[in-house]
Amino acid sequence: MKVTQDEVVDRQALLHVEIEDERLETHLQRAYQKLVQRTTIPGFRKGKAPRRLFEQMVGRSVLVEEALETLVPDAVAAAIEQEDIDSYGTPRVSVTEYEPIPKLDVTVPLRPTVNLGDYAGLDLEEELEEVTDEQVDQAVEQAQLSLATWDPVERALESGDLAVLTALGKAGDEEVLNGDNVEFILSEDNETPIPGFTDAIIGMESGQTKEFTLDIAEDFPGEQVAGKTVECKVELFEVKSHNLPDIDDDLARSVGQGYESLDEMKTGLRTQFEETASTTAQRQLQEKILDALLETSEFAIPPLIVEHEAEHVLNDQQQALARYQVSMQAYMENAGKSGEEILEEARESASTRLKRTLLIEEVAKIEEIEVSDEDVEAEIETLMANAGPQADRSQVESDEAQASIKSMVLRRKSVEKLAEIVQSKGATPAKVAAIDAEDTAGDDDNKDEESS
Repeated sequence: MKVTQDEVVDRQALLHVEIEDERLETHLQRAYQKLVQRTTIPGFRKGKAPRRLFEQMVGRSVLVEEALETLVPDAVAAAIEQEDIDSYGTPRVSVTEYEPIPKLDVTVPLRPTVNLGDYAGLDLEEELEEVTDEQVDQAVEQAQLSLATWDPVERALESGDLAVLTALGKAGDEEVLNGDNVEFILSEDNETPIPGFTDAIIGMESGQTKEFTLDIAEDFPGEQVAGKTVECKVELFEVKSHNLPDIDDDLARSVGQGYESLDEMKTGLRTQFEETASTTAQRQLQEKILDALLETSEFAIPPLIVEHEAEHVLNDQQQALARYQVSMQAYMENAGKSGEEILEEARESASTRLKRTLLIEEVAKIEEIEVSDEDVEAEIETLMANAGPQADRSQVESDEAQASIKSMVLRRKSVEKLAEIVQSKGATPAKVAAIDAEDTAGDDDNKDEESS
């Protein structure tokens, strides 16, 4: 197979490939065997017409076009191997000639390169958020609310109560309110179901029925009732008061976390907040480090790789919009963006994603970070535990899933290593060990001198 290569530009190699007769003939024969099975040739049963006659009837161009489906990937792979190219991603292929032999132009993206910035010299620190007494007290109050009960009371409705009622409402001939035996919590600033409803029923007692009208403002967002008079009828069945338990040791024992006292509960909550704050600070630091490295590192990424990644970005965006039943066209119109602007944003996002991946891969290589089978298995166990009893382990046992998990673990270990190095101002564990060894040796020398 004849292959000529242009000068590499933007980390992309352009190959001009001429298919040799022998390779072409192999794929033409395959194409014939496939097409003859579904083509009717007068005088022959399907699949029995000789190839020479078949070509005369359907035309050689049809056979060549069919053959290209298998010929192109075969020839491209052979050309890349022949030229000993370290390809990265999917090549772009165009057929420049069909006869007498196919000729291809193949753009091959080469492996991107990255020259990392000095991450050991980055001056970045964790910004740990302080846990306050107010946060702990609020958590205790949330626990109090979660254990509160709604208990029936024999008195008139007050703000904050829960009412069990039936409510009907009409604006002219249109029914705008219909709730049968519903539970409704009264709140002074609540405009649900319509403004004035809560105020109108405060003071009612169990077993009472009340009729009233409400004039709704023109600017009320509910079009069904805005600017209209609503005639309401409410029948109250029961009044319930919200009873909060005391904030004491009994409350602590009731939350089900093994606390024996309120003080122990507050200490436990503070520890949880501190652990969360520490995790958040560490993640934020890792992101700052990656962002800083993006600015100080040099990249050479083939444009074809960026285009392919941009397609993934757009597909992810379309799937996200589809979950909210929004089309890409509708999104573009609402955002006031053109198709080219959306595509350019996808390219920028794709470029950033690729660079971050390259950074992490390069750090893993420099710091000799590896992911063992045990690491992957531990990650799977964590995933299964978090997924709950309905987790299907078969979903993480495919080669693709295993590769994805391994990549995820490698990323986490790499960014954790970056943060460790930055926080120690470049003193990696190996360097620290070497320094400690030197210090120990120095101390021994000094002792020897002193003893002499």
